[in-house]
Amino acid sequence: MIKDPDSAPSPYDVLAEAGVTPWTSHADLRDVPFELLARRLMTPFTQAAWDELRTVPGRLLVDLFRYDVDLADELPEAVAEIDRLLREQGGPDPGPPLSDEAAARLLADLVRFDV
Repeated sequence: MIKDPDSAPSPYDVLAEAGVTPWTSHADLRDVPFELLARRLMTPFTQAAWDELRTVPGRLLVDLFRYDVDLADELPEAVAEIDRLLREQGGPDPGPPLSDEAAARLLADLVRFDV
């Protein structure tokens, strides 16, 4: 991933001195404030970074933007995989494919950024 020099640093970058990475477990992440306090690294800046990561929805949102996904390229393969799994498990017939507009409406209903 290429970082934009004009954007705010990632919460993971801010908390790197405390050993926080995208692979840090959520249980370990709960102890980060104590590590920051013990090392005298707790500042409003590190507090804000920890606040972004401390809840599961907040962390998922931060993690979502770490990946560059081309939906137009990935979606057909994902749909084919889901259809294959449903056929194997005797699931319902997938029916005709959705239009781009219908898929966009469903995606907008599923993805909410009210964390």
